[in-house]
Amino acid sequence: MQLDKETKLKQEKERCRQLAQRVAEEARPASAQVLNSESDLLEKALRRAGIRAEEWSVQAAEPVDLLVVEDPVWSHLPQQLPEKVLLASVDSTMMAAWAEQLARRGYYRDFRWRSKGRAQQSALFCTGSAVPAPLMMVQGYEQEMDTLRDRMVRAERTCSEEAALIERLRSDLALSRSHEQQLEKTLSDVTNSTFWKLTWPMRYAVSKSRQIWHTFPLFVFLHDLRAMGVEGVREQARARREYAVLFPSKTLRADRFAPVELLVKQASHQPGGEAGPKISIVVPLYNTPLNFLEELLDSVVNQTYRNWELCCVDAGQDTAVGQHVQARAKADPRIRYQKLTENEGIAGNTNHGFELATGDYIALLDHDDILHPCALWYTAQAIVEQGADFVYTDEATFEGKVENVVLYHFKPDFMLDNLRSNNYICHLTTFSKVLMEQAGGGERAEYNGSQDYDLFLRLTEKARKIAHIPHALYYWRSSPNSTASDISAKTYCIDAGIAALKAHYARCGVAVDDVTLIPGTPGYYKTDYTMAHPGRVSILIPTCDHIRDLETCVESIYARTTYPDFEILLIENNSKEEQTFRSYERMRKEHPDTLKVLTWQGKGFNYSALNNFGARYATGEYLLLLNNDTEVITPGWLEEMVMYAQQKRVGCVGAKLLYPDDTIQHAGVGFGIGGVAGHLHKYFPATSDGYMGRLNYVQDVYGDTAACLLIRKEIYDEVHGLDESYAVAFNDVDFCVRVREAGYTNVFTPFAQLYHYESKSRGMEDNPEKQKRFQGEVLRFQARWGDLLAKGDPCTNPNFDIQREDFSLKILPLE
Repeated sequence: MQLDKETKLKQEKERCRQLAQRVAEEARPASAQVLNSESDLLEKALRRAGIRAEEWSVQAAEPVDLLVVEDPVWSHLPQQLPEKVLLASVDSTMMAAWAEQLARRGYYRDFRWRSKGRAQQSALFCTGSAVPAPLMMVQGYEQEMDTLRDRMVRAERTCSEEAALIERLRSDLALSRSHEQQLEKTLSDVTNSTFWKLTWPMRYAVSKSRQIWHTFPLFVFLHDLRAMGVEGVREQARARREYAVLFPSKTLRADRFAPVELLVKQASHQPGGEAGPKISIVVPLYNTPLNFLEELLDSVVNQTYRNWELCCVDAGQDTAVGQHVQARAKADPRIRYQKLTENEGIAGNTNHGFELATGDYIALLDHDDILHPCALWYTAQAIVEQGADFVYTDEATFEGKVENVVLYHFKPDFMLDNLRSNNYICHLTTFSKVLMEQAGGGERAEYNGSQDYDLFLRLTEKARKIAHIPHALYYWRSSPNSTASDISAKTYCIDAGIAALKAHYARCGVAVDDVTLIPGTPGYYKTDYTMAHPGRVSILIPTCDHIRDLETCVESIYARTTYPDFEILLIENNSKEEQTFRSYERMRKEHPDTLKVLTWQGKGFNYSALNNFGARYATGEYLLLLNNDTEVITPGWLEEMVMYAQQKRVGCVGAKLLYPDDTIQHAGVGFGIGGVAGHLHKYFPATSDGYMGRLNYVQDVYGDTAACLLIRKEIYDEVHGLDESYAVAFNDVDFCVRVREAGYTNVFTPFAQLYHYESKSRGMEDNPEKQKRFQGEVLRFQARWGDLLAKGDPCTNPNFDIQREDFSLKILPLE
């Protein structure tokens, strides 16, 4: 409940900030009063925007330039009014009544003030010398009517599509039920038949025979002999003998995780040999259940890498825990135990573990979790072969028995924006002691609940080489009190995570306006970067006829965009319909200062050439490549994209694009999918969280679709724009690859959303000529980027099926 209140307060602060910014930029009053406000948030926001603001009062000391009325529900206007009155409505429907009262007092609506977005409608009224011309007022009302008609059409279309979908689902459900009844009847007929009953002994005998064939030792031996030959059977027998000596644990056997041959092979080939790095595994204990503790100890003793020590620090009251660990320490001196005199919290207790550690590297392990027997071997290999000072692995969450994996978390390689959105690194994490000292020491009590997040942020800021091992080598036990089960059970974790991120930005010298929890997604954060370089955005829209699509696109930009500085360049490409050119003329008259029509002299359709042509006439600091069959949904879409594009490390920025049926069309491009590239989460519902919440937060991606792609013009020019040899397909992917190769990071933000009516303007690949061209572009792309395609997409994970866009798993075997 408290979290909901804080979220609503932050949303209200943001609403007031945006309104105050618009008032300062468009109305430009020196002073203002606020009427009917339930809080002083808007007054404070106006003052921060440089306006002298106060609550409305009959006894005002002096006249003001503007009266702002929030959620107008009063029946009478104040007697004394300034020349300008702004009505700002969030929930109220009394706008019309207030407009009537204002008209009686000689106030008229100023349509130069455009109402931005659906969440906050506003209207500016003026009198005296500020009264607009009658023609402007007529045009303004007509534009408002057009906007309402547009919304009504889209609402009716959505309702119609939803009704059709519901009808299809009902039909499918009826067919499924009918099919189910038929299957049940057929099954009943079979099981009740005389033949089925008479043949039961035979079926039972066959079933038991199969079971015996797969389990009886002699038969198993004969099967192995046939499959592996005599030498293979001998090698397997030798490996099993060695396994029995090397891995004596009985409670949690190592061969439950990996083949015996692999375990023995790794044990006999140690990374770095005798000089391999010593890894200290730090475990803070606290009244750990003994069965969990036994499995944890077995999982460490079973490691194929041998140069480790286990540092257990115990702050609990259960004496049996200490007795159990000390008993195991007598059998293996690598296990160390220290009883703490007091419980200093998770951060303080862990720091005592760091003090106990003697290794050059430290690994973190929770007291009720389990390590894969190969975990430290792969970690040591990364340290030795890559020179890594920070290593992390993928992980699995299990319930009950370790074989009951309920979730695999396959992670990308190190991605800064992902880490700034959530602690995706988590477990298993290993880092050098030297790096920890450089990063300011161990864990910090002020971040308890997200102490690891704070530590990982500090470590990665200083790390020389970060290595990611794409295997699930850490098993996280899900229990009612575990963060693995539900982080929302620990709301203090969220507050600590926000504090850790703010401290990270302060250390890095990155200016941010705020860091907030993404609503409905505990543990995922949104950063609002300070707009240090807002700049003009030049929106490039290639177009050829299909004028209704273009009108929808352009009108949605002007009606919903809150970003103050943009221009639209329509790149005319061989249109033939007279209506198209009449529409161009109308749009130019309506927006003479911000809309231009450029005529391309080329033939056919070449998306790359069209955008390169338009970029030459752009006056903005940023270029936005936008398809003419798109429609803006979120008013702050350009702010959300520019706040990333302004950063020197960032190249392309992409948006969340939806099909008209509210399913995902684009949420970042996965490199190598289907042999070239594919759209991640394609066809997922717009309300879906996606794989591990990836549809909810900003993240680094290999590429973005040019249907909506923002980039600084200097980078566009640096990589020489789009490659015109890719006329239709893969020009955007090729462009994004070249941007990455130039040293920039490509980003996807879900907070900028548009509809995309894909391929309407150019048609599908539905004839031999188009198909031949498409195949040619595929082959050209694979020839150019074959080496990178072979390496895979570091922004996803090699354990996903490369032929699918839905994060289906295709788990790699251990080597």
